Amino acid sequence: MGRRRIGLLAGASVLLLAGAANAQQAPEGAASQLSLGRIVVSAGAEKVAIDTPQAVTALDQDDIDNAQATTMGDLLEAIPGVSVVGGVSALGQGFNIRGMGTGIADSDSRILTQIDGVTKFYEQYRMGALFSEPDMYKRVEVLRGPASSTLYGAGALAGVVNFTTKDASDFLTGDDRFAVRLRAGFESNAEGVSGSAIVAGQPAENLDLLAMYTRREADNYKSGDGTTVVPSGVSSSSYLLKGRYYVGGDKDHSVWATYQNWLSDSTQMYDQAEAFGTTPVRRKVDDITATLGYENDFGGSKLFDLEAQLSYANSKVEQRETTFLPGVVYSEFSYETWQGRVQNTSRFDWGDDWTGFLFLGAQAYKQERRNPRMNAAGTTTPGAATHPEGDMDKYGLFAQAELIWTDKLTIIPGVRVDWTKLKPGAGVTNRTQVEDSAASPKLAVLYSFTDNFAVFGSVARTVRMPVLDEIYSRTSATASNFSLNLKPEESDNFEGGFTLSFDDVLNQGDAVRAKVTAFRNDVSNLITRGTANSAYFVNVGESRFEGVEIEAEYASRNLFARAGLSRIEGENRLTGLPLNTIPADELDMTVGWRFTDQNLSAGWRGEFAADQDDIGPGGRRTGGYGVHGLFLTWTPDQGPFEGLEVRAAVDNVLDKQFRRHLASLDAEGRTFKLTLARTF
Repeated sequence: MGRRRIGLLAGASVLLLAGAANAQQAPEGAASQLSLGRIVVSAGAEKVAIDTPQAVTALDQDDIDNAQATTMGDLLEAIPGVSVVGGVSALGQGFNIRGMGTGIADSDSRILTQIDGVTKFYEQYRMGALFSEPDMYKRVEVLRGPASSTLYGAGALAGVVNFTTKDASDFLTGDDRFAVRLRAGFESNAEGVSGSAIVAGQPAENLDLLAMYTRREADNYKSGDGTTVVPSGVSSSSYLLKGRYYVGGDKDHSVWATYQNWLSDSTQMYDQAEAFGTTPVRRKVDDITATLGYENDFGGSKLFDLEAQLSYANSKVEQRETTFLPGVVYSEFSYETWQGRVQNTSRFDWGDDWTGFLFLGAQAYKQERRNPRMNAAGTTTPGAATHPEGDMDKYGLFAQAELIWTDKLTIIPGVRVDWTKLKPGAGVTNRTQVEDSAASPKLAVLYSFTDNFAVFGSVARTVRMPVLDEIYSRTSATASNFSLNLKPEESDNFEGGFTLSFDDVLNQGDAVRAKVTAFRNDVSNLITRGTANSAYFVNVGESRFEGVEIEAEYASRNLFARAGLSRIEGENRLTGLPLNTIPADELDMTVGWRFTDQNLSAGWRGEFAADQDDIGPGGRRTGGYGVHGLFLTWTPDQGPFEGLEVRAAVDNVLDKQFRRHLASLDAEGRTFKLTLARTF
């Protein structure tokens, strides 16, 4: 499907959103049904997404449930500017935002991923970047662009993805002190089944507790032409324990803790990212995230609103039966981290027109990267030349202000300073430690000319400092081509756009929202693999990423529609050649109808991508495609089925054979999905 056709479809989607002439009278709050009408909590002070001077998309519990996702990537693939890269299995996926992020041997994806405020990172050759269960989460926020570095950490050249796990309060309503939720899911193509059980309770008036277990099994699926795609299956178990104690019954003063564990243990293809070769390996993946947090608004104080947390994370992969390495009987890849973060929010009011917020905070991060390898004689070797062991310490201080004038003008300046220290591990012959520091300033502005029209813009600079792999890797155990003199990557990002907001357009209570964002991100000192005669990693010139993202939505009592369009280009500014990490132009659309009296909704989804032949050396061309899906949701609130949730979908209705441009394997053919859930 060519870019011209994508453009025509984009125009048609706008007409569709504007021409919902048969929508009936809508209740108040139709805007809250829209993604652009949701409250965003990850960008600073709470605000509606459309009023945030940054590209941000929020997925709520309904979005997550309706996706009936098998992998974490399934949750994000319809967000403008976001792509899933590498493999298609739960063990082989990585993320790409605005053309940055690759799926194979990427030492740092330039995307910060967080679960309940805990930064997650994993890198191993031919493996994915995040191991988790989609059903564990109630909210996802994706902040696109490096402006998000201020609050989260230097290095977020592409953006930040925040996942929030479920809480007991999500299932306890009214005077309920105890609730149980059961869910079962089925997928026809891969003969996949999944199930979860949640127990939520309030054993004491000020104490909320939640326990959750999820099991997921799926075979390798078939693509549109009937070919079995290997590896695409999944076999995993997940656990979530979460509790919150409200001090003195104050909902704004609490101590909370969470523990999450994702497990997978099976014989599988070694290469989960590209399915190169057929070599099997026995892998056990054990991913742990644990957090202890504290929140206190000091009785509504304007000067003090404190959030603090201490966390532990360990992503570990154990490998046995590695037939292509007969000398290695066991190897382990782990990233163990301790993290701490504290932030205070102060509010200031100047007269009747000005309100200000000031965010001050500090972060600390310690990572231990280990890779013991045992041979048949029982001797253990620490790491390998291309996967060295080591320790990384990071510290950061940040400040962000938000100045708001009469709901018309918002000004957000911010700055962050980070320090890193890298220490070589056992097995690294060069014992040099490397230290770096970086400052990341930004300025964002939004101005509302009217209640219907606003413009926004931002400029941000962020720096990604080298990580362990980039400094201490070398060609072989006897080589000395370490990369001790690497410079940090530097990103200068410029964004601008406008928003449209209209209520009561065709009928009383309906709502139209649209947000258009254009960006340019210039990255210098880009770190990439060197040549045979150079250091293992080197800095190369400059790259430019630029594009546009469009989000448009309509909601009424019955009709709802959504469209998201992204077009991204990337260029090596030294050679003038295209970059191979750029996704195809893509348009995603949803149109549906709510039968409000029956609590039933049904609709259509479409994913349309253009040909991508704008590639550099070694790149792979992909053809355009159009894929259609149907969905139905029924949530009765009375009668014998009260409390039941039924979700059904047919994805890829026409059994289209296609491959997303940044994916290494073909996408799934036609599949029927059914999920049943009930809360007691």
